[in-house]
Amino acid sequence: MTMFENVTRALARQLNPRGDLTPLDSLIDFKRFHPFCLVLRKRKSTLFWGARYVRTDYTLLDVLEPGNSPSDPTDSGNFGFKNMLDARVEGEVDVPKTVKVRGTAGLSRNSTLEVQTLSVAPKALESLHEERKLAADHPFLKEMRDRGENLYVVMEVVETVQEVTLERAGKAEGCFSLPFFAPLGLQGSVNHKEAVTIPKGCVLAFRVRQLMVNGKDEWDIPHICNDSMQTFPPEEKPGEGKCALIQASDVGEVHEDFGTLKEEVQRETQEVEKLSRVGQSSLLSSLSKLLGKKKELQDLELALEGALDKGHKVTLEALPKDIVLSKEAMDAVLYFLGALTVLSEAQQKLLVKSMEKKILPVQLKLVESMMEQNFLQDKEGIFPLQPELLSSLGEEELTLTEALVGLSGLEVQRSGPQYTWDPDALPHLCALYAGLSLFHLLTKAS
Repeated sequence: MTMFENVTRALARQLNPRGDLTPLDSLIDFKRFHPFCLVLRKRKSTLFWGARYVRTDYTLLDVLEPGNSPSDPTDSGNFGFKNMLDARVEGEVDVPKTVKVRGTAGLSRNSTLEVQTLSVAPKALESLHEERKLAADHPFLKEMRDRGENLYVVMEVVETVQEVTLERAGKAEGCFSLPFFAPLGLQGSVNHKEAVTIPKGCVLAFRVRQLMVNGKDEWDIPHICNDSMQTFPPEEKPGEGKCALIQASDVGEVHEDFGTLKEEVQRETQEVEKLSRVGQSSLLSSLSKLLGKKKELQDLELALEGALDKGHKVTLEALPKDIVLSKEAMDAVLYFLGALTVLSEAQQKLLVKSMEKKILPVQLKLVESMMEQNFLQDKEGIFPLQPELLSSLGEEELTLTEALVGLSGLEVQRSGPQYTWDPDALPHLCALYAGLSLFHLLTKAS
């Protein structure tokens, strides 16, 4: 994980464990997650790596008829937390309505992160609802209606009060010291110092509520929603796509252990396995070209979702024209695309290198062993690794594997061997496990 992701995930977990506060995973997108911003939720989602939202270039105010602007979002009040950022930062309430977080072991003592919560006031939302109708002919709304998308409005955010530069020293994300990493753009040193500057007013986490469109120009944002609710009236949709994509994991199923994730991944890989050998090889070629290009992977995900909505048949770039993905295969590809886009671009590039080195089976067993042992562990700890999990790897392959796992938030230590478990790393590890499972299958077929 990037340092920014470490901060936002730890913040969300401390402020709202098991709740609906979603951490932002990309610093570059923070301006599109302010209050009143409209966002999309990914369709083929899973609770294992969390609900995922995609920014749009519009706010709720953009798609309403002209009129008075609502009052500014208000501060939600005091809150306090501790053990943020790698469980080594303590929080203390310094002044009303703010929290200052000062680093200890894992963060530079000179770094102080001060955050506040801002939310849309109920009275402001009520006034806006009474005074301004929906601009029914807005092009963005037309596009979303045709695609059968659900729209969500950002209603509350946790944001920085002041610009801050956070620093961290360590090995887990600085394993890129060997020359063969240079062409991948993964340069660094084992004993490195990482820093990220977070600007003032940067959104770190957010809450959403679903936008509902009633008739032509009436709208509402209900307090309680469920996954069967649709933003646009069903009778105005051209196809059924949305309903067909609701997964069991989207409707509140509780995952009890690693076995549940393993079964879920196996179901999806079985659908991919039904493709012909040529189809699997072509899918491998298509996806491999996109690894390390996160935006292109996200664009493919959106294209597949749109095709499913409209009932279109889909072929990927490297697929022969006579090999068309079935709906079931498209669902499975969407599932794995969702996992891959959770990974950083550096991890995606490392997956390509792992395929070239033919070490995916070893990496898959390594990640599986870690999660079998600690899937429900909610505290940090150091745990032993089975020596045979690393014994077959040469120096370069071992360093590559350490980097791949380390970018998910776990540090593998050759001595022992052992590793440090971090519960905040679990969503990334789940996504990495899914990605490794997919490419292990596809490389066997090629």
